[in-house]
Amino acid sequence: MVTIREAIENGKFNIYDMRTNKLIKSLDAGTWENLAYSMDANSINNVDGYLSYSGWYRPIGTSQDGKIWYKTGAGDWRPILMYAWPNKDVQAQFIKYFVGHGYTNEGYGLTPAKVADLSAGTDTKILNEDSQNLRYVIEQSIAKNKSTSKLANDVNAYMQTVPSLSAASELSLTNSSSYVPDISGTTSNDQLIFVNNNSADQTKGNTSYADSNYRLMNRTLNNQQGNHSVSPELLVGNDIDNSNPVVQAENLNWEYFLLNYGKLMNYNPDGNFDGFRVDAADNVDADVLDQLGQLMNDLYHTKGNQTNANNHLVYNEGYHSDGQSLMDGKGNPALYMDASMFSTLKNVLGRISHRDDITHLATNSVVNRANDDGSKSQTPNWSFVTNHDQRKNLINQMIIKDHPGVKDIMGTGYKAEYANQAWQEFYVDQARAYKQYAQYNVPAQYAILLSNKDTVPQVYYGDLYNETKPYMAEKSMYYDAITTLMKARKEFVSGGQSIERCGQNAVASVRYGKGVADANSIGTDPLSRTTGMAVIVGNNTDMASNTYIINMGKEHANQQYQNLIDTTDAGLTYDGTGSLNPKTLTTDANGNLYVKVKSFANPYVSGYLSVWVPVVAGQQDASTSSSTVASRPGKTFESNAALDSHLIYEDFSLYQPESTSVNEHAYNVIAKNAQLFNSLGITDFWMAPAYTPFSMSRYNEGYGTNDRYTLGTTKNPTKYGSGEELANAIAALHKAGLKVQEDLVMNQMIGFSGQEAVTVTRANEYGVQMSVHGKTFANQIYFAYTIGGGEGQKKYGGKYLAELQAKYPDLFTTKALSTGVAPDPTTRITQWSAKYQNGTSLQNIGIGLAVKLPNGDYAYLDGDNNDKFKTTLPEQMGSIDYYVQQELKN
Repeated sequence: MVTIREAIENGKFNIYDMRTNKLIKSLDAGTWENLAYSMDANSINNVDGYLSYSGWYRPIGTSQDGKIWYKTGAGDWRPILMYAWPNKDVQAQFIKYFVGHGYTNEGYGLTPAKVADLSAGTDTKILNEDSQNLRYVIEQSIAKNKSTSKLANDVNAYMQTVPSLSAASELSLTNSSSYVPDISGTTSNDQLIFVNNNSADQTKGNTSYADSNYRLMNRTLNNQQGNHSVSPELLVGNDIDNSNPVVQAENLNWEYFLLNYGKLMNYNPDGNFDGFRVDAADNVDADVLDQLGQLMNDLYHTKGNQTNANNHLVYNEGYHSDGQSLMDGKGNPALYMDASMFSTLKNVLGRISHRDDITHLATNSVVNRANDDGSKSQTPNWSFVTNHDQRKNLINQMIIKDHPGVKDIMGTGYKAEYANQAWQEFYVDQARAYKQYAQYNVPAQYAILLSNKDTVPQVYYGDLYNETKPYMAEKSMYYDAITTLMKARKEFVSGGQSIERCGQNAVASVRYGKGVADANSIGTDPLSRTTGMAVIVGNNTDMASNTYIINMGKEHANQQYQNLIDTTDAGLTYDGTGSLNPKTLTTDANGNLYVKVKSFANPYVSGYLSVWVPVVAGQQDASTSSSTVASRPGKTFESNAALDSHLIYEDFSLYQPESTSVNEHAYNVIAKNAQLFNSLGITDFWMAPAYTPFSMSRYNEGYGTNDRYTLGTTKNPTKYGSGEELANAIAALHKAGLKVQEDLVMNQMIGFSGQEAVTVTRANEYGVQMSVHGKTFANQIYFAYTIGGGEGQKKYGGKYLAELQAKYPDLFTTKALSTGVAPDPTTRITQWSAKYQNGTSLQNIGIGLAVKLPNGDYAYLDGDNNDKFKTTLPEQMGSIDYYVQQELKN
């Protein structure tokens, strides 16, 4: 028996008798040239050593007829799927697909009719012969087209027909027959979690470079120590592991960068953010919220100092329950978001049918306002009528209804023209008295919110300006009403509050004036008598005309009140014209105001609204300075008249268009209008997330970013402008007396460009493995996009940690509650990767892309840092012995 050895020498395939070293056979050319040109990354695409069926490689040679073979050049790469397949069925389907799409040759038997019966049961030799012949035909096509572009498109299209090689294998709920699109635009349970894998078994793979000792899921505000899970961990995009001490240190570095942005970037030295609105605070590890509060206190001494705290607001976004008492227990390092108030406004006033009882305006929120005299300590909080997310949800709702047959309409089926159509419908609908989509009673909702005690209100850009027009170019239909209320808030809203029923379907919300605790109190402030407000709202369209007695309090006996806003048949009046009530009314000797109320139905009011304030000569300021209120040790924010004097303005819409000139850049428009914002009573300016969006972002709004440090450049501005323009806008707002908060997006990053081979399990939003119609997968190699961070991350990631550690060592010695470990400043994150992430939303790549060999091993390419296994490739690409056997048979 002859023992042989083989070698590729001087471009020839030589076979030797191993005992005598005699040359048995020498081939100048042949199918052996399907072998990889070199067994390394110079010739084979790989991700961390693993091969993907979507990858390409450089063979030694190619042929158009099997007779003449051409040595490849450095750019002559071919799809791995031309040579290797997961199984015989996929191989057969590959042949049939390509023949069916024009790669035919009668002489090779490659016609649709002749390959129609190919299947997994076809003899392997026949499949391999047809595959080789198909490669010749493909090469003819490449020569004809002088490019592999058509081939690439056809291979990609074919892969979409193979479940294991396409997004279908990820088991998205959007592919379910029972799937109903979510108006949020995401599918919360379409998640993958990253799993530690340090296996020595090649059938399981090894991704230990992506392993983590952390990844504590769902350690959110209401579950920080892992004993009560309410808020889910996974939301959208690549979920950042905020339980990791290295990530926690990086967050502190990033926050410090933003708080010193103008100075550190050598822009306007006063162009530094003052605080933060924390995005998705419900979904992040609560440790990072604690650490943010600690950083703010170290920098600005906010704890136990109301002046410092109120100059540096932090307010959390959160729609889940149980956070209120937990924030109280932590000394209120941030304002709690009163989602109940938002929901109550919507359910009582905002919808057309089945409106909740009107008295819920007093009782269904963090603060019970049935008779709030200030004697009870309240959780510092903020709330809103609407915001960018709620408006997006409404537009999505309209899109879904308008296009019922579009598959995955909130994902791959989404089109910008759908949104454009929805917006046109929205504007028409909003102007109707009887609306189908838009909220009802927007002015009444703002009247309640802006006059409430113990809640910092937020006004939304899209309620003041039309969102699809250039920035601030066109006022909304509600502009006059809302800005009237905003200015009146600063001038009149102060003192105790009571919300009481007026008949069945109306309430009166009364603020008694500065220094006036309740209806029976006499004022203690020079402005006691000239401040205060009454807001009367009704939510029924069938209220008959009636006169209600509104108790303005003893302090306001025999006082003249101005009809600031009232309802008419056509809309609203600001001087009483056309309303049931005159321009002014006077209270009686007991301070009672007699107001006529009845139902109206117009584009502004569905029910009733009127607002009454004292008649005053000239202007006044009812706000309270933080320096005049008491501070308590251990407390950062406290609900009191000083905090009540704040008004937050959300300055953006997801749908605002890209600027067409530098003058239109939002930052430049903001800077020009800084005094306007001050005149409206705005104290705190919530800036849009200023981060450069990833290239495929739907709205280019900044929430979907992979570079948290690049806030726009002159050459590549964001939709809002450049970083220098941002710093100038902040400085202009500061000069006008406002504070500015950046939208802090700690939960996720989206759009990383680099892939890693990671081990994943299909999971729900809580990180728990789940099945979809009885199918699931676990511990599979997946080529996730996890690497990136952009030039900003490279330059600034971790840059300030040494400085922070020297100045504020407590930041890095205080142990996190969830892990018992302090933030780690010794490692700079200059590039994000899977080891710093919990998982990702489904990336629609395909769970079966990692090439496997017939014995179940993952194909692997050893070399450089790829050292988990020895090189083991599909035999058509990497086994000389495979071709020796073929030649010896011949």
